[in-house]
This record gives sequence, C-alpha cells and structure tokens, in this order.
Amino acid sequence: MNSMKEMAIREYISKIDFVRDDWKLSQIKEDMRRFLGEEPGIDIMYKKDVVLNEFLGEAEEIKKVERISIVFTDLDDKFKKLEFLID
Repeated sequence: MNSMKEMAIREYISKIDFVRDDWKLSQIKEDMRRFLGEEPGIDIMYKKDVVLNEFLGEAEEIKKVERISIVFTDLDDKFKKLEFLID
C-alpha cells in the first residue's frame, strides 16, 4: 500500500509536462518541500539524440527527460526511492 507522501509525489509528478520547457527543478523541490516537510533528492536523467538537417547540413542536438528518481523519507522514517519513466 502506498503512503500519503508517495501518493502526493505521484500526483504532483503526473501534472508536470516534461515535454515543454516550462518546468524547473528548483520549483519542483520547493513545492515538494512544502507538502513533504523535507527537500527530497531528485535525479533527472536525460536522453540525448542528434538530428541531421539534410537541407542545411547542420546537426541539431535534442535532449529529452527520460527518467526521474526521487528519494525521500517515508512515514516510517525509512528512505524510499520512486522512479518515473517519462515519454
């Protein structure tokens, strides 16, 4: 069974659109600090891809969020890690 902290994190992460660039890691940490009572450890892994424009002969680098890991202290004072796959 999921704890209240885990459910709150899942709900918060599900509302963020990681495809657009309007989110900030500092804002996520600040929001989670408010409802968790602690600042969680957040690790964001990116997937990098290169696209070649054949008309211009230029390469364009594209970075997308692939995975987010969040480490926090659960209600039983044990560390818990949640991992979310994006995309």
